[in-house]
Amino acid sequence: MKKLFVIILSIAVIIALICIGVFIYIKSTYLTENEIKDIILKDTGLTEDEIYFDEIDLEMEDNHYDVSIYYNNKEYDYKIDAKNGRIIYNDFKLNINPNINNQTDNKENNQNIISLNDAQKVALNHANIDQNNVTFTESKLDFDDNRQVYDIEFIYNNSEYNYEIDAKTSEIVSYDKDNIR
Repeated sequence: MKKLFVIILSIAVIIALICIGVFIYIKSTYLTENEIKDIILKDTGLTEDEIYFDEIDLEMEDNHYDVSIYYNNKEYDYKIDAKNGRIIYNDFKLNINPNINNQTDNKENNQNIISLNDAQKVALNHANIDQNNVTFTESKLDFDDNRQVYDIEFIYNNSEYNYEIDAKTSEIVSYDKDNIR
């Protein structure tokens, strides 16, 4: 009986040491939730009183934090590298009216960016489609991977096209075409 107790106690100590080791590894390897909050506050230019942090989830298998925030009653998502704090993705919108086709009035805030209309033309030229034949479902100026981009989505001939256009260089950052049947 004494031998069994010693074995069980030894196993319990080993499990406890493994748990402590994992805890120390996580604390020393990954950024804290407060550091993640600071990164988002710096990125948005807002204060903690203006943003509600809904979720801050550490995804250990992908080494990133998934963060949901609320600002002005709208939800925004961030994906932040858990080790170095680099913003992998965010959909925090800039304060620009996406329905305005010409952004020249906003150039004081967004120096040297192309207009929304020009971004749409880049996407349409790449897809080799005439503007009169498409239905735009989304066209907005966004901020992704620390740069301003236009998200352009349109439907043509039973296909949905998604483009991300660099707002300063007119470069196509990404594009995708999906059948919608």
